[in-house]
Amino acid sequence: MKFAKNRIAAIAISIFLMLSMAASLVALPVNAQATKKTYAYIGANPNPVGVGQETLLHLGITQQLTWANEKWHGLTVTVTTPSGDTETLGPFDSDATGGTGTVYIPAEVGNYTFQTHFPKQDFQGVTYLASD
Repeated sequence: MKFAKNRIAAIAISIFLMLSMAASLVALPVNAQATKKTYAYIGANPNPVGVGQETLLHLGITQQLTWANEKWHGLTVTVTTPSGDTETLGPFDSDATGGTGTVYIPAEVGNYTFQTHFPKQDFQGVTYLASD
């Protein structure tokens, strides 16, 4: 009699555990593609710099990548000269830290404006939105 009760209890527990596992499979969330905001940056060093002298532009986004061989693609820099002309530098690929660099040599005296553009990219199931 005791053996029958233990057997029924074991079967009931087994059924409960199987139903719990089946319910957890149904309740798993759907892996929808997420979006993430990005933040582009740029810096110049040295600043100020003379006409005809090199300045290093460090540009990228604040989002690093997982592995050393991964990179963001297609970053550009819009340069506005003191006379109001614009030119585009790039496109550049970042390193895994999210950044990269290039050298710029100003050709006229005055203030220059630099703006980084990061294009929207999909990476590991996440859409990283464009930013300037």
